[in-house]
Amino acid sequence: MEATRASGRFSGCRWAIGSERRARRMASAAAALYFVLAGPLAVSAQVDFSVYVALGDSLSAGMVSNALVETHQVFSFPAQIARQAGVNEFQQPLVSPPGIYAELGLTRYFPFPYVILPISDEIGHPVNDSFVGPFNNLGVPGATVMDVIDRTGASNGFFKLVLRDIGPALAQAVNLRPTLVTLWIGSNDVLGAATTGRAVDGLTLTPAGDFRARFEQVLQTLKASGAQVVVANLIDVTSIPFVATVKPYAVDPATGDPMLVNDERVPLIGPTGTPLPSNAFVTLAATRLLANGDGIPSAAGGRGTPLPDEVVLDPNETAIIRERIAENNRAIAQACDAESVPLVDLHAFSREISTTGRVVGGVQMTNAFLTGGVYSYDGIHPTELGYALIANEWIRALNARGASLPLVDLSPWMGRQDQSPGFLAASRAAYVPFVFSEEAYRRLLAIFGPIR
Repeated sequence: MEATRASGRFSGCRWAIGSERRARRMASAAAALYFVLAGPLAVSAQVDFSVYVALGDSLSAGMVSNALVETHQVFSFPAQIARQAGVNEFQQPLVSPPGIYAELGLTRYFPFPYVILPISDEIGHPVNDSFVGPFNNLGVPGATVMDVIDRTGASNGFFKLVLRDIGPALAQAVNLRPTLVTLWIGSNDVLGAATTGRAVDGLTLTPAGDFRARFEQVLQTLKASGAQVVVANLIDVTSIPFVATVKPYAVDPATGDPMLVNDERVPLIGPTGTPLPSNAFVTLAATRLLANGDGIPSAAGGRGTPLPDEVVLDPNETAIIRERIAENNRAIAQACDAESVPLVDLHAFSREISTTGRVVGGVQMTNAFLTGGVYSYDGIHPTELGYALIANEWIRALNARGASLPLVDLSPWMGRQDQSPGFLAASRAAYVPFVFSEEAYRRLLAIFGPIR
């Protein structure tokens, strides 16, 4: 789930403003009193994990905060499933820190706008590119459903990193003679419309008929290989923090509260020069512009200039994107039904996170940017905790088909350091979910209170 600068897929999260680069690693003040503990590993004969392959995009690859980096890749949802199943070897195309691209870090949370910058001017390099044969995790950041079928080129560095010119992802998966495949693909067939503010069929949206035909081809090919296949559907990309965080009205940078003129909120100025409706979306890409006063009426202290179309989703564009997601999810469900393949409803999961939230360890996890716990600093990809929650959705589906895997232990992400698994403790003394400035830490401490 990654979108390139040229094609409308989001690949470089460079929207954040500011010049601060130094940050201290501090544990989140949202530590919980309750921990979800996993039991002993168990593998059922009804689900064969002996050759497990994951197909997908950056959501399968384990991208976090706009970076593919080994410190987070080890927590990709496929890697977590493999560990719970006792799989001895699950190969991923690991990248050394600070990753590709360099991982984003939070250097200022308050006052608005946020300051989120790459933690380094350098990028990482492949760690295990000498591995012979296809990787088990064939999730390629930026991949569409068509890319899974036929793309091998190196014009996008992630395709070179993962596929290494051996062949398309689908062909590599089949050549591994898998016993189990998880397939989660299609986010990039709709994501570009949300991140570029333009819902254009054939440009930022894959035509529905094309998506259906290609998805059916992928699923049928995997089933013909003899593998057990489990599929996930598409999340609501209009609910991710990149889209849903910035309000369509002016806010006071000192408090984050709506600015009021004559006791009324002051709408931002849309691309047509008119006030944005209350149900419009303004993406995180607008934060730099808003900091300069663009999009803010002069009555509210702004420049009075309109926001560009690429940072705004009007209600019609939002409706088009949501309908396409619904249409593609119907195609996925029908294809799975035809092939007797179980479906993991991650669309429902994303809706739960963005509406009611999910309580974990006494803390409500939501789609709130920076403080919700589920999404990372790019506002698109999950945090490690988010991937653990997603892994557990897959595990529940696998267990419903006869496996008996324990759920992923969430306690390391909820502040309980003594529960950190051995593979984590070997690389980091204690898990630190985010990089907080002192200012951000004080803000969170005021919200959540001290860690106990």
